[in-house]
Amino acid sequence: MQHLTINFAPISLAGATKVQVGRQDYDHDRLRELRQEFAATHVLMRRREGDVIVDIPVVHGQKPIGNVIEELDLSQERWLWPALFEAALIRAFHNVREILPGRGVTVLGKRDRGLLIHSRLPASIQRRHALHFGTRSMYAGGERSVGLVCELSLKNLIRMSCAELIGFDVPIEGHYVLVEEPAPDPRILPRRKLAGRVTSIADGMLVLDDHAEGFEVVAADRAFLEPRVETVDDCVRRMIGVDAPLLLADAERAAVHLNSGPGRKEKIDEAMSYLRDKADLNAIPGARFVIDEMLTSDRPGFPIREMIEKPVLVFDPSGTRKDDWSERGLKQNGPYDQRVFSPKRLRIAVICQARHEGQVDAFLAKFLEGMPDVVSGRKKVARYGDGFIRRFALQNPEVAFFTAPTAIAADYVQASHRALSAATDGGFSWDLALVQVEEEFKSYDDGSNPYFATKSVFLKRGVAVQSIRLETMAQPDSQLVFSLNHMSLATYAKLGGTPWLLASQQTVAHELVIGLGSHSVASSRVGAHERYVGITTVFSSDGSYLLSDRTAVVPFQGYASALYEALKRSITTVRKQDNWRSTDKVRLVFHVFMPLKDAEAEAIERTVLDLHLDNVTFAFLHIAPKHPFLVFDHGQSGIGFSEPKKGVLGPARGLHLKLSDYESLVVFAGASELKLAEHGMPRPCLLKLHRLSTFTDMTYLARQAFQFSGHSWRMLAPERYPITIRYSDLIAERLSGLSAVDGWDTEAVHFGPIGRTLWFL
Repeated sequence: MQHLTINFAPISLAGATKVQVGRQDYDHDRLRELRQEFAATHVLMRRREGDVIVDIPVVHGQKPIGNVIEELDLSQERWLWPALFEAALIRAFHNVREILPGRGVTVLGKRDRGLLIHSRLPASIQRRHALHFGTRSMYAGGERSVGLVCELSLKNLIRMSCAELIGFDVPIEGHYVLVEEPAPDPRILPRRKLAGRVTSIADGMLVLDDHAEGFEVVAADRAFLEPRVETVDDCVRRMIGVDAPLLLADAERAAVHLNSGPGRKEKIDEAMSYLRDKADLNAIPGARFVIDEMLTSDRPGFPIREMIEKPVLVFDPSGTRKDDWSERGLKQNGPYDQRVFSPKRLRIAVICQARHEGQVDAFLAKFLEGMPDVVSGRKKVARYGDGFIRRFALQNPEVAFFTAPTAIAADYVQASHRALSAATDGGFSWDLALVQVEEEFKSYDDGSNPYFATKSVFLKRGVAVQSIRLETMAQPDSQLVFSLNHMSLATYAKLGGTPWLLASQQTVAHELVIGLGSHSVASSRVGAHERYVGITTVFSSDGSYLLSDRTAVVPFQGYASALYEALKRSITTVRKQDNWRSTDKVRLVFHVFMPLKDAEAEAIERTVLDLHLDNVTFAFLHIAPKHPFLVFDHGQSGIGFSEPKKGVLGPARGLHLKLSDYESLVVFAGASELKLAEHGMPRPCLLKLHRLSTFTDMTYLARQAFQFSGHSWRMLAPERYPITIRYSDLIAERLSGLSAVDGWDTEAVHFGPIGRTLWFL
């Protein structure tokens, strides 16, 4: 039985909990002014019921501010606890720790325990841990429990002004700078906001482009360099010289420990103990907050938990060939559609640099024919012994090379055009283009990236494209077999193949799982001209990828209505294909990466009902990767044969904790799925069901989302999120790169046949 701890410590109130509070009519500006004036003495909140401002005196000798006075018993008014507890935390940490601006309460660790300590390094260059505190609610047995949640992160800080940094020969031009704004609460550090990018320096003034309004220039002694990791590292190198490599290596090792399970738990335990034993956490005069121990799985109140079974994959239309391991299932059974996939004899165009043609040729032989002599594991298994051709029941392909003399985009495009001309002259079409790329290409502007330039040429002709990194080809064979496993799967899916489907237990006439995503289109980090593209991905309940759709590039104000129209088109298309009747029972499950507002959920519902479907239920599920919850598994001592081991204290894939009827934690990728110990501790994903959902079985929805995380045709490993969300991300990333290429036609993947494949994997 697992022994688990969640970083949630229940809180309670002790003492005299009745208090006189003030009340006045709500006004946005008035509330802001009151909070600024009375930050240290009162908690002020808007109460929706009656639309009023409620103020609570939290310091001895203070009285209510509002013109109407009433008495509240705080033990019965738990909606006030988060604000009261946050105020108590600020009072407890004031003059003890530096408090950062932002949501919740974030405090910096001690300077002398930072990661960058050196006699010649100015104290204003820092890398320190930060602790984030907030309150959350859980529901066990119908009872609401309010608790403290604590999380850990690393913060890079540059507290020297740009004027001071210039004296150390730290480059400023080309970097973004920040300016300070006074904090509404003097106990909290000033907030820094993005001002713009430095183009030149003259007479102590920084000239900016891509700047916020009113910041064409800014004084160098008012501006601060954006504290990115690489920028802080550069400051260290310039300031301490030859000692920098050793200091930065030590800092990296310390960061790895802090991000590990033991490192995180150590700091969180330390912070909880301080607050529990030493801090004064008065809610109001005469009543104080009491912090319990963090919840463990052997105590009452721990969330209902289960281990979700691995998704069962189906490898033939009859449903008789099944497996819960995708690699083994493919090797033993072949792909789901092997009897009908066409063409069996592929025509492959290889685009590569002339100087790498021999390496690419040798790599291609391994990819197509397999590496049966390379074995791994205790059982000495050939992980890629069958190769692409045998694994997917294909015939030997026709392969032709078209080389580029250099690594520039124009030469890659010319090689691509020669390939297309050869196909035209020969009276055939290419099925696949394999493109040799380099890791360095990722740093190129998308318009000059040879990969996106080549991909643009072939996608417009309906040809699937698969990249081959030069660095991947150079991997040792023991590592290369795993890369080839992933590449072979993605390639087959891009060709329109179906490697497998999910074993579906459909209980309604029709069920669609729809991912709603978006990506921004902007040349400016400041975002003044930002525009958006909405993306929908549609799957049936057995994981069949039905289609994707996207909106045009629109301003934010028009984004919602454009997305609704794209959604309507998608559902209409599926309805026609599957011949839905208006009376059929339909369930629509929406996976979204951003929380929907009530108005947005209502608009989606109206959009679908406009299609005249009489029996529809909805579930709006927010897939939230960013949240403060951590789960520690004390039975996980780490994976690997050498130190440091990966995943120590990390939860296992498939763990599901039901926090309430509307919230669950699900571990999509656990300790075993981590690649390296340096990647830290696996964490669960928070699933939040919108309150306007009409289908509310949270256990069913959590299990379904987990199934979709194990159904990626991009790699033979689970994704960190369901593919409904992950595929939308990939589409957004690829469209962003392609849109910068001259001559790219967005309609190629919107209306062309390639758009019905997984071209974006």
